[in-house]
Amino acid sequence: MISLVRRPLLHTATSAASRRASSTVAATTISSDIPLYVTDAPEPQITTLDNGVVVASLFTAEQGSTYTTTRISNVGSRFDKVGGESAILASSLGGEVGREHITIGNLTIDGLAAVAAGGELAGLDKLKSQLATKVSNASYENQMLDQLHSTAYQTSPSGNSLGNALEGSVESIESITVDDVSAIARGVNGSNVVVVGTGSGVHDQLVDVINKKLGGLKSSASGGNAVVEAGEASAFLGSDVRIRYDSHNTATVALGFKGASWIDPKAMPLALMQTILGSFTTSSGLGKNVAPAMCQEVADHELASSISSFSLSYSDTGLFGVVATAPDNKLDDLLWYVMPNMVRLAHGISDEEFSRAKMALKTQIYMTYDGEIAAGEDMARQLQTVGRVQTLAELVARVDALTMDDVKAAANDVINDQDHALAAIGGIHELPDYNWIRRHSYMLRY
Repeated sequence: MISLVRRPLLHTATSAASRRASSTVAATTISSDIPLYVTDAPEPQITTLDNGVVVASLFTAEQGSTYTTTRISNVGSRFDKVGGESAILASSLGGEVGREHITIGNLTIDGLAAVAAGGELAGLDKLKSQLATKVSNASYENQMLDQLHSTAYQTSPSGNSLGNALEGSVESIESITVDDVSAIARGVNGSNVVVVGTGSGVHDQLVDVINKKLGGLKSSASGGNAVVEAGEASAFLGSDVRIRYDSHNTATVALGFKGASWIDPKAMPLALMQTILGSFTTSSGLGKNVAPAMCQEVADHELASSISSFSLSYSDTGLFGVVATAPDNKLDDLLWYVMPNMVRLAHGISDEEFSRAKMALKTQIYMTYDGEIAAGEDMARQLQTVGRVQTLAELVARVDALTMDDVKAAANDVINDQDHALAAIGGIHELPDYNWIRRHSYMLRY
């Protein structure tokens, strides 16, 4: 029996006004000044197949191009036993790997069941060669984010570590076998799969196609990957890893604190904090005309060629911090400006900064629906991480509802007097040691 939930694709102005009057998010009424194109945004149709596969669509017409996004959880680098097998599986299906999922941008997903059954994986040697080349040519920023995960999350109660390299190492990739990839694929069951259709199409026809392709997936995994259980969150370990090359005249540094999971109440305040810290690169064309205070100071003193903040969420934890590339003789000055800008989030920022960051965050939310592919990817992510598709009006209302106290509380929990993890590579002889950075994670106020 297929259960079907139908929602109207279009809403009238009357129904939109009614929703604005009655909908609440965290006890906050959706403001009447939210534009109609937000409150009238179409809602998806969602169908759950017998084996748990979720099929959602946000079609705007019956004729035209159809775009599909398939997001599969319970697979990803977190579940790798060798290192890189999830990335190989994703590549074989034409997709990309994440730490707790893979994303496939087309309908080549029918090969998943064959791989899980131990079938032939076409072109394994070629896939391994391509992945090894990609890994060996990864940017220092990507390498340091990998190393940051590795040092921050060294163990996991469930045996599935966020510290695993996203795409493995050149050495681990070389040793991957078909059985390794099949073992990862066997950890997937129907309830781990979400398929979202956008663009033009008919929902029932999409359901029929997905049912034919994935209806054979088991409703429960047999011998699959262990799922992270409630109360078994990965343990964050304050630590650092430093790879020193005195021959380099630049260094790349990633600094992170324990962040928030997808469903943690701190997730939205941390997203706003990320916007407050902002990002800067000398190649952006803006020069020193950047809005975030931290980036202004970095640009004015020419402390780094690039710096960006991040807030990464996972099923049980997260990482919040910054990554920067800077001259080797300016690392001490860089941290001297970065740490106070992070710590002051726990003590309050200006009203202008707060308002600007809110507007920027809402713009980012709108951009997730800028294009059929982007909209499909975000819908699939929401269905798997929070269990439903959040409307644009709800997301905007949640941002509007944030207060300065919310930011202070989140920053107190995440940054203020908290252990950090750090990964750095290059000419790092002037990079302050762990204790110096730890000491600057709080302010002494008399």
